[in-house]
Amino acid sequence: MFLLRTFALFYLVWYARAGEIDCDKTDAVNEDHVHYCCKHPDGHSDIIDSCSKETGFKMPSAKEQSLVDLTATRAISGTCFAKCVFEKMNVMKDDNLDMDSVKKYLNEKFSQDPEYVKEMINAFDHCHGKSEENVAKFMSNHVFVHMSQHYCAPKSSVIMACVIRQFFHNCPKDRWAKTKECENLLAFSQNCRDSLATL
Repeated sequence: MFLLRTFALFYLVWYARAGEIDCDKTDAVNEDHVHYCCKHPDGHSDIIDSCSKETGFKMPSAKEQSLVDLTATRAISGTCFAKCVFEKMNVMKDDNLDMDSVKKYLNEKFSQDPEYVKEMINAFDHCHGKSEENVAKFMSNHVFVHMSQHYCAPKSSVIMACVIRQFFHNCPKDRWAKTKECENLLAFSQNCRDSLATL
């Protein structure tokens, strides 16, 4: 009986909290701060720096040059940037994500942080299975079709956006920033799946 009451109380608290969130008010959350919520290796990245210069893609700042420093919205809009990054990482083979190459790159680049490597491999693994469906959905957007001469093939940016989202949603508890802003972002993202591309 105690277990049933505990579950009922948990459900009521969760339901009440979900009821408080207005999915139409995206200004209540700061999507640009998502990368502060889950600890990840920071610092300069030659690949990110090179691709942002080659494609004119603007990073949040010179100190924030990790894939997960981007919002998924920015990643998906940077089709040529994402294509450049994945090509320089050597993770695309015949326009498909090659998981063996992803694992090799992450293990070599971030050998000092095996937990980060594990979470990123899990994110890439999840996203490469959905890439075809997501690319088709993205390319069917009339805005993309009308502006496609200004963009590259979107598969890399769709995968990159998905990886950012997965990393955020599956952040290990000991890496999570226990701030009100991050808790609000997570609650919003879990209840309003279609409101922000990142979340």
